[in-house]
Amino acid sequence: MKRWVLVLTERGSDRDGKRRRIAALLVVLGGLIGSFGVGSVLASDPIGYGVPIWPFANTADRAENALLSAVVPAVRGNLPINHSDVQVLRQSFAYGSAFWTLKMEVDGETRCREVAVGLNVTSRRVECS
Repeated sequence: MKRWVLVLTERGSDRDGKRRRIAALLVVLGGLIGSFGVGSVLASDPIGYGVPIWPFANTADRAENALLSAVVPAVRGNLPINHSDVQVLRQSFAYGSAFWTLKMEVDGETRCREVAVGLNVTSRRVECS
């Protein structure tokens, strides 16, 4: 005659479960800290990093991006800028690129940006001097 017996085994110690939970918590915490770090870097100059969108850019940043995109064709063609809110502080040409330092009035703020126009258009925020 066959006898069927139910055998109950212990799945492992409670220590393995705690380790998995701690590891998952550390991964989530590392992800949060990393995303905060990346977000704070992007928020420091959202136009320069190419992300003029809501979580990183405020309304002045978006207005500055719109003004900059209106000015870039003049910079690319080395033409005078016919915009009342933009003043050219410096111009230089090096390494096959044109470097222009622009002083812009955006939403009541004065902002300066160095624009490098070569094959690509890049810019960075600089001090107004």
